Parts: sequence; structure tokens; C-alpha cells
Amino acid sequence: MELTLILAPLSFLSGIGLIILSTSRRYIELIRQLQHIIEDSFNCSPEFMVLQKKRLWMFKWALSLLYLCVGFVLVGSLAGGLSLEGIVFTTPLLYGAVILSVISALAAIVILIKESFVSASLIDEQLKNI
Repeated sequence: MELTLILAPLSFLSGIGLIILSTSRRYIELIRQLQHIIEDSFNCSPEFMVLQKKRLWMFKWALSLLYLCVGFVLVGSLAGGLSLEGIVFTTPLLYGAVILSVISALAAIVILIKESFVSASLIDEQLKNI
């Protein structure tokens, strides 16, 4: 049980790390696409640019929440380690950090799901112009 206090929060990190990696890659690709559009003065519809801006906002917030999740996981693991030494106040800190990490990860996932719908709308917008 005692070792679980430290390891349980850390078990989230590999999955969250993969989501951060994937989201960062997509965010960077979107920035490159927008730079290309701006540099080459492509004529895009206002709706297209609004959707791209919305995607940028979503990626920014999803990444921020995922980074926050990692921070909460680390605080939770630290609190778990300190609670092994008998420091009483750390157990509520551990549970609070774990709960906050799960909430921030879920919020990021909701934003990424919404982003996928925005991306689908963007594809529809591009197909209209063909």
C-alpha cells in the first residue's frame, strides 16, 4: 500500500506524455501551415481562418492543461513519498493532486475531442471551395 502512494500518480505519466507528444506535433504543424499561408499570401475564406484560429486556441489550452496535469502528478508523488515518512498533512495533498491531475487531463481530452470536430469542419470548408 505504501509504495502505491508514490507509484499510482506516476502511472499516469506515460499516457499523458504520449498525448502531449501528439498534441505538440499537431500544434507545430498547424503553426507551420498558418505561416505558409501568411508568407505566400494565400487567399483563404474568413471561415477557414476562424476555424484555424480556434484550433490554435484549443491546442494551446489542451497543452497547458496537460502540462498542469504532469505538475499535479509530480506533486502527488512527492506527497506520497513524504507521507511514507509520517508527515500527516501530505495524504490529503496526495489525493488532491491526483484528483486535480485527472480533472486537468479530462479537460484537455474534452478540448482535443472538440478540436477534432473543428478539424472536420475545416475539411468540409475546404471541400466547398473545390
